[in-house]
Formats: sequence, C-alpha cells, structure tokens
Amino acid sequence: MKSKIVTIAVTAALIMGCILLTSHTQVKDPAKRILGGGTISILTETLCPDVDGYLGPTPLDIRIKNDTIVDIIALNNEETPVYFAKASSLLKKWIGCTPSEGLELEVDAVSGATFSSEALIANVKAGLEKALEKSATK
Repeated sequence: MKSKIVTIAVTAALIMGCILLTSHTQVKDPAKRILGGGTISILTETLCPDVDGYLGPTPLDIRIKNDTIVDIIALNNEETPVYFAKASSLLKKWIGCTPSEGLELEVDAVSGATFSSEALIANVKAGLEKALEKSATK
C-alpha cells in the first residue's frame, strides 16, 4: 500500500513538472503578435507603461514585414486630439526603415506637441528594440 502511494505521488509530481515546464515554454509575449502574411505586430502597451505624453500613455502598434516597418498605428490614448495629430505625424518617418535603421533615426519632437511627440518617439524606440530581440522575430 505504501509503495502504491509513493508511486502515485512520484507520478503526480512528474506530471505536474511536465505541465509547468510546458506552460513555461509556451508563454506568449504580450508585446508581440504574428499577423497574416508574415507581418509582426509589436504592441508597446506593455513595453512602455510608464511613458506618458501630456495626458497619459501613448501606446503604438508597430507593423513589420520582411524586416521593414510598414505601418505604425497609434492606439487609444487620452491625449488632446489636435495636439496628438500633430505629434503622430512624425510616425511616418520610420516607415520603410528596418528596425535597426529606425533605432538610429534621429527624430525631433513636434513643436507645440512636445510631450506627446517625446512619448511616441520613446514608444517607437522600445518597440523597435523588441523587434530586434531574437525571440520577437521567431
């Protein structure tokens, strides 16, 4: 009877270990999604939770295909629309760059929307750094 209990306990421990190991290796990166057509989407919400514009976070969705930035989409935020529209105009400067080129790109804040601009620039840089991580491209 005692050996059956030990066998059951060891088996249960092995099963739990396998479950934990499997779940650990399958944890998805909340900052990265793989979209159709080989496009990678980098979401900066979790990468830059403390990067604020004038009124709060300014998260982005950075789309990369074939190692080229194809789009940068501003996600929901609390910024004043007129100022945020000015600031978000700078996002097009990264379109067509590789993530490495984008990190080297020096982009100045838009006058009149400095806080929003600086937050967007920080979000882009963090997203591109994430894109260059080995795990973000597989």
